[in-house]
Amino acid sequence: MAGNSSGHGGKRTGAGRPSGSRMRRSEALADELIAAGKCPVEALVRLAEQAEKSGDVAQAIGAWRGILPYVYPKPKSVEFAPQQVIELAQSLAVARATASHEGRGHDYGERLERAWAKLDGIAEDG
Repeated sequence: MAGNSSGHGGKRTGAGRPSGSRMRRSEALADELIAAGKCPVEALVRLAEQAEKSGDVAQAIGAWRGILPYVYPKPKSVEFAPQQVIELAQSLAVARATASHEGRGHDYGERLERAWAKLDGIAEDG
């Protein structure tokens, strides 16, 4: 039988552990550590510092790497609408063209003629 016609297997809405929730065992362990006055992050910092003092670079890197997610979380992906990016690029191109046109006081025809003259000069020299 394919799919969920029998009611067994497959993805069902509301099934499983909610995303972001912690397991009961993890919750209990965290409560025990806090009650005992122990902090795993602080322990990793101490290990990293000791490893650096003793010259064990690999262990120091491993300890610091374990601390990173608590200090600098991974950046989330950025969503964008492609059409908005295209519109922004077009408006930037228009703004640049307008600014360069106003700044020089020449129209595009004159700019093209100057460019052709430069190319002709290069061709004659070469």
